[in-house]
Amino acid sequence: MIVDLGNLDKSLAIHTPGQSGQAFHQHYADMVEPWHTIEYHPILWDSKTVKGNTAKTLKLIRTYALVTE
Repeated sequence: MIVDLGNLDKSLAIHTPGQSGQAFHQHYADMVEPWHTIEYHPILWDSKTVKGNTAKTLKLIRTYALVTE
């Protein structure tokens, strides 16, 4: 991760492969080639930029369980 504190929009990152630790998972090696060729990607900080680059959203909703003893 390279963070430009003067302009966060210029910050970059790279994923290291195999972080899940599940060697036989279908996505285990997805990031090997970009990592091997040192392909950084931008870190999105600005909310408009994040929204403009969002493909899907997962909304987590807390539920309460009724506990009876």
